[in-house]
Amino acid sequence: MDIKDLTVFYEVAKVNNISHAAKNLNYVQSGVTMRMKQLENELGVPLFYRNGKGVTLTSNGEILLTYAKQIIHLMDQSIKAVQSNGTEPKGTLKIGCTESTTAVRLPSILTAYYEKYPEVELILETNTTEQLTKLVLERRLDGAFIAGSTQHAELHTSVFREEELVLISKKPLSSLTDVGDMNLLTFSHGCYYRSLLEDWLQEEDISPKRVLEFGTIEAILACVKSNMGVAIMMKSILNDHAHNLSFNPLPNRFKKVPTTFITRKDLYHSAALQKFMEMI
Repeated sequence: MDIKDLTVFYEVAKVNNISHAAKNLNYVQSGVTMRMKQLENELGVPLFYRNGKGVTLTSNGEILLTYAKQIIHLMDQSIKAVQSNGTEPKGTLKIGCTESTTAVRLPSILTAYYEKYPEVELILETNTTEQLTKLVLERRLDGAFIAGSTQHAELHTSVFREEELVLISKKPLSSLTDVGDMNLLTFSHGCYYRSLLEDWLQEEDISPKRVLEFGTIEAILACVKSNMGVAIMMKSILNDHAHNLSFNPLPNRFKKVPTTFITRKDLYHSAALQKFMEMI
């Protein structure tokens, strides 16, 4: 068993599908199938249950997955440590960010970082706070900007900045209770701002007509401007939209939210990550 076998096994276990894993790894499907069969023969136990829709882990597969994650993590960290030893930052740096923070706060940081450290391959993933936290915990991201804060025992947190949230609508609301007669336009579940707004509505016993999910800020803004409903957003995003939107202030306990940069406490800080954190 070598590290390539474990890497392939981990990918198959992650997506529960051999063909999808092969595509993600740029392997042919038959090669992945052969590696998994060889690994099972070497260990003398089945690692997967196979069915028409894909594969699922056996109990032995679950045990191996636990150690495979640790071994792959240690391999990645050892590479980063060697690459960072006495050299300028280089290698790969994977950073996650929410859609809102990516749009407003990151462009200047990314531009400055690219210019100063051109040898670093910086990969940016946008996602919800919930998913970004999960990806950092799984060591699939080196760090991430999330909305709000977290008290997770395995994470180190650093407040990046504080944001003001507003409820936006096409026309001014006479009262925040007007939301009960309107659609709520949001990102998917896992968005911190959405959960914050839903908590406030629940406290006030207000139920919107419908909750409509969107994938981008632009789509939400366009629908608010067409009077389809209301949405909650960072005020800093809306500087170019003030002329055709109404800003409705939220109650004080909901209007201020920190943006937090998170990393695993046990993560080796490569030179690339260290320099990035210094820039923020």
